[in-house]
Amino acid sequence: MKTRENPLGRQLPCLLRTGNEDLDAWPTPDDGVLTEFDRKKYLMRKEAVRLYLAGYGDSLIREKCEIGLKQTYRLITERCLKTHPDGRIYGFRGLIPKLRIKPYKRKRKVKVNEFGGGAVGAMGLVLDLNPDLRRSFDKKILESASSSTLSLIRKPRQALWKWFLDRLRDLGYEVRGEWPFNTITNGYNSVCRHIDLVYKLNPKMAARAIGGKTLERKLITGDGVDRPVKRVLQRVEMDAHKLDGRFCVLMPNGDGEHVPRIVHRLWVIVILDVESRAVLGYHFALGKEVSKTDVLRAIKSALTRWRRRILSPGLEHIYWDDANFPSGMSDRYVGMCWDETSVDGALAETCKSVEQFLRDVVNSRLISPKEGFASRRGLDERPFIETFFRVLAGGGLHKMSNTTGSKPKDRKGREPEEVALNSQFQLEYAEDLIDVLIANYNATPHTSLGYRTPLQFLEYATNRPDFSFRYADPEQVSLLLSLRKKCKVQGGVQEGRAPYVNFENARYTNEILSQRFDLAGKYIDVINHEENDARIALASTSDGQSLGVLRAGPPWHRFPHSLRIRAAIKGMIRKKMFYVASGTDATEAFVEYCESQSNKKLPPHPSCLEFRRIIANSERNESEELLRVALDTISSSDEAEIARRDQAIGGKDSDSEVNECSQGSSPRRRKAASS
Repeated sequence: MKTRENPLGRQLPCLLRTGNEDLDAWPTPDDGVLTEFDRKKYLMRKEAVRLYLAGYGDSLIREKCEIGLKQTYRLITERCLKTHPDGRIYGFRGLIPKLRIKPYKRKRKVKVNEFGGGAVGAMGLVLDLNPDLRRSFDKKILESASSSTLSLIRKPRQALWKWFLDRLRDLGYEVRGEWPFNTITNGYNSVCRHIDLVYKLNPKMAARAIGGKTLERKLITGDGVDRPVKRVLQRVEMDAHKLDGRFCVLMPNGDGEHVPRIVHRLWVIVILDVESRAVLGYHFALGKEVSKTDVLRAIKSALTRWRRRILSPGLEHIYWDDANFPSGMSDRYVGMCWDETSVDGALAETCKSVEQFLRDVVNSRLISPKEGFASRRGLDERPFIETFFRVLAGGGLHKMSNTTGSKPKDRKGREPEEVALNSQFQLEYAEDLIDVLIANYNATPHTSLGYRTPLQFLEYATNRPDFSFRYADPEQVSLLLSLRKKCKVQGGVQEGRAPYVNFENARYTNEILSQRFDLAGKYIDVINHEENDARIALASTSDGQSLGVLRAGPPWHRFPHSLRIRAAIKGMIRKKMFYVASGTDATEAFVEYCESQSNKKLPPHPSCLEFRRIIANSERNESEELLRVALDTISSSDEAEIARRDQAIGGKDSDSEVNECSQGSSPRRRKAASS
């Protein structure tokens, strides 16, 4: 081989200045996709570049690569070192034959022939001759809608084209008959191509102009590398979803009949484990918006045991055989904790007030959109919970005729409100349906889980020897929705009244407190420990001595209710919307008021809906208790009947029976026992 002309190699200033002297770091194309002729030419160009920078002379490069030093130098400076659209240099990619590096630029004056041809590059030429017009037009293309003033959300291409023609008219192009006014389409296609080019060169600004900040955020959505989850219960995603449907409640009127009322807003708050895709718990919320209490109920649901709902006769089969929640499978999953709780921007403000509960009870860190991987606030940053809600809607509510769909066009001529009224698809049915859909989802195989169900994957992952559970304190979980307040003991000898306390708009006392005259004027701790029954509360002195269970006095003593219901009722009473007569329960008067509204289009008060649910759950629990007592009674009756039959058949006293049994000589006795 011939010796090098420059043993130290050629040090090009353009390479040293840009820091691209290392050829091994240059971007390299996949030459396997090229034709045989183009691949051979590309490899010769690549070898010529290497030999040139290694210091070899013109004769050797021309002999081996069929090109000389000057052409090789131009390949390096005019192609390899140019900036690629991906932000890097072209590198060896610039050596691909027929690859256009620089866009075409017209230099001659535009002359359109009789066939409409001869105007290639006219748009670029006009913009090059008018740089101010180029800047103004590009700014107009990338302009996004203002967030505070009235403007178009997205400018159509025709509007941009007309704006461009108006500017050219101001410059005299139409008067002189120059391009684009000497063409049939007035340059519409050329303008559209320029708009596309501007969008490609400015993707972030283009995304904002086309789809607003939401589409702009989607451009920077990550692929998951910044949010790795390596084990189950490491991170859960929590979100609230408004149900796309219309439902009704049957409200009794004064004639003994029921009037259906439409319910417009229903929410389901779900907690889903990222690794196993299993739903740990959920809450069915009835308010206009999701509140702190609703979030706490969802957390409590994930930490307590789940049981199948008692469905209407004939509907029991809609639960799949394996349908379940983790807490319903085994005691080892009841109260299990997780490490991180991820929420989106909409729920983050609500979750600020529950962050302490997550830290103290679950020992979980709240991941809000202000920190970590979630700072970009894109829907795709929390893909698992969003996918779950799409599955929940597509697999259930969107299949029914009372659905509103996720978009107005999804109604397809249907009237969901009329369907709900005619079918009387009640609120309780929606609760049953949501519970069944989520339980069945947990028993549905996932391809991403190796065709295991979320419950199977959770059980598989937690049975590994290196896995250990963390459990929440059951007492803390039971008090998760409790309210503790220091209340001053009223009454006493000076007033001639037995001691009592005023707690959350109601008067409480019991046999123990009514005898503690020494506590009059002092403060005690009152705790609302039953979220759905504010008729009772726990009390203790400042030094921790229990005062037992306090009971609310009239008018809050008859029906179970929550503190939120009580606060709503008191607010309506203060506004004189209805009156509570002496000896009447306030919740009963409140329901009568809601039922007496003549306007059938008025949606029921959220507190009325919550009261209905509390009563329904209370009746369900009482029914289960009555069923349990009945079964125990039947079992006791069977045992008594067997004993009676034994005595009638044996016809002997107890001593003779014992002797007879010990001798094993009475086949009639054995037969009676077996029967």
